[in-house]
Amino acid sequence: MMLKNYLFPLIIIFLLGCNSEAPKEDFLEENLEIEATENQLDSVYHYVRAHRYLEINNLSAAENRFKKVVELEPDFARGFLGLANVKYLTNQIEEAKEFNNKALRLKPNLEEAIYLNGLMYKKLDKCSKFLKNKDYKSYSYPPLILILGLCFEIEGKSKEAKEIFSINEIKSIKTNLLEAEYEFYLNNYDKSLGLIEEFINENENAESYLLIGKIFLNQDMKKEANENFKEAMDISKEPKIPIYYSEAKALHEETKND
Repeated sequence: MMLKNYLFPLIIIFLLGCNSEAPKEDFLEENLEIEATENQLDSVYHYVRAHRYLEINNLSAAENRFKKVVELEPDFARGFLGLANVKYLTNQIEEAKEFNNKALRLKPNLEEAIYLNGLMYKKLDKCSKFLKNKDYKSYSYPPLILILGLCFEIEGKSKEAKEIFSINEIKSIKTNLLEAEYEFYLNNYDKSLGLIEEFINENENAESYLLIGKIFLNQDMKKEANENFKEAMDISKEPKIPIYYSEAKALHEETKND
């Protein structure tokens, strides 16, 4: 009986000893998993804040947050897309392209990044390059499909453009400016102005007044054009949105003495 009393504590000590010999790899792996989870939670916080800053055009704060996101999660494509959007709005197109390409390398089917490519190629008058090897039926993101249609029209491929802009299901007030720009290229100025007015009622921005100014300028209404370029300048001046401000300022200077 006494032997049993000695044996039982020895067995417990032996078992505890076995547990203490658990591989260090398991412990390290667990710590890495915890750290990865913490990084993901932190990156989600910074990502949400970055988009909030982007919505209110606080571009420097948005950029800082997106940088934090990609530091914490270097394989997160949307973090690089966020940086690309900021660089585009600050009129740093080459840097925007670099970040956007990183996003697309990580996630080749990221349609918002493909759409941003479309905006940049259009800005650089390289729509033909953007259209290469693209079939709008492969995509589901309405702004991307419509920017393809707009580039078709710019490149003189009116049949393809008309086919896209006849799809009512992909249109909404949010995409009105793309449709208005398409109508602008067709010289349907009244229709274009109607679409812009509908858009402004929900989301007044510099881009809409820039387009209004161009419509008036095409109709040789330079005073009205100048007023709208001034409005675009004022809206994009504070907070500063360089991609719109620089264009509005140049057009305002061009038309103010007429």
